[in-house]
Amino acid sequence: MTVVTTSRNPPPEVRSLARDLAFAIGGKYITRGKAGMRDILSLDRLVVIVSGSGPLFRILVFSDAEPAASITIRSFAVKERTGEITHGLFTSDHSAYEALKGHIDTVFAGEALPEHRIVFDGTQRKRYTLEVAS
Repeated sequence: MTVVTTSRNPPPEVRSLARDLAFAIGGKYITRGKAGMRDILSLDRLVVIVSGSGPLFRILVFSDAEPAASITIRSFAVKERTGEITHGLFTSDHSAYEALKGHIDTVFAGEALPEHRIVFDGTQRKRYTLEVAS
């Protein structure tokens, strides 16, 4: 199972994003606390870390404790989801798709989404739209 966590002392919106990302990809959210990188990377073969740095956010994927993907997010919006829930990530950003496809359930949605977006459904009828920094 994929483990999803945050950087240390994340803002509440980063923590919420990480929790719902874990839900969307069928992973398990772990509170980071004071755990170091070695501790976090030893939890599972696949680890996703969500962090916020100034105006940008970053999704880092580690496979077997090695960096596998890094996606920089310019912004994200949360809206109420209508209709059925979908699992996994949907993206219109080809570089994000290529980086994530071997690690996380990701579908290239092409023209179905605005350019440079990642969309996923979280808990409590939330739908996230992330704008990928290109």
